[in-house]
Amino acid sequence: MTVRRPPALVGGALSSVGLMGVLGLAGCTAGGGTTAAAPSTTTPSSSAAAPTSAAPPYALPDSCNARLTVAQIEDGFGSSLAGGTSYVVGEPEPGIGRTGRVTCAFGTTPATDTAPAGPPLLELSVFTYTDAAAAADRVRATVEAQAVQGVRSDAVPLAGCAGAPGEPTGRATVLSSASDVTALCTVQSRTYALTFSAAVFGPDGTSPVAVRLLGTVVANDAPQPAATPGGAGPTGTVTTTG
Repeated sequence: MTVRRPPALVGGALSSVGLMGVLGLAGCTAGGGTTAAAPSTTTPSSSAAAPTSAAPPYALPDSCNARLTVAQIEDGFGSSLAGGTSYVVGEPEPGIGRTGRVTCAFGTTPATDTAPAGPPLLELSVFTYTDAAAAADRVRATVEAQAVQGVRSDAVPLAGCAGAPGEPTGRATVLSSASDVTALCTVQSRTYALTFSAAVFGPDGTSPVAVRLLGTVVANDAPQPAATPGGAGPTGTVTTTG
């Protein structure tokens, strides 16, 4: 919601910072059934106020393109992106307040008869939590755990983020190691984590690109107007290429 290492913190496959373990593993929750309301025996008043509808709960993206496209990544990199894309749904983690997670890996190299699959060049995870406090707690735990391992943490401007605990709003958290960089942004009760190898640009050039691409993700995930009755819903398919 991946600084290359075995999963342990926010993200997933790259996880050098072990993001998957700290922020949480991904998942979806099954929707519960609804109970039909009992028929009313009261004649509605002509002056009754029109019913209002509550905003729908946040829904995790059902495809990678819903939050970040290959074209947007290539624009950020300034070059074409080789390899495939994978979409993975993780499990809820009630113990840490995480209700779901999806992870998209970009630039993956498939396994061959002589070599294992290579790690992705970039990994994006979106984590959802029971509330904003739980989301902030996971970011704080991630930053603290990585500091013990010598991973640097910086707060950088990024519109739309709630900011790290103790930091003003409008700031993302960037975790930097010699091997990779992870940019984190919390928005209400969800956290975005974008990680890719420092080898792509070198340690000095990775952070600005990570933050810029994370800003694209947050902008793509801005609430959209509700669809009108009978209108077309969101489209897209979940595919794995490469």
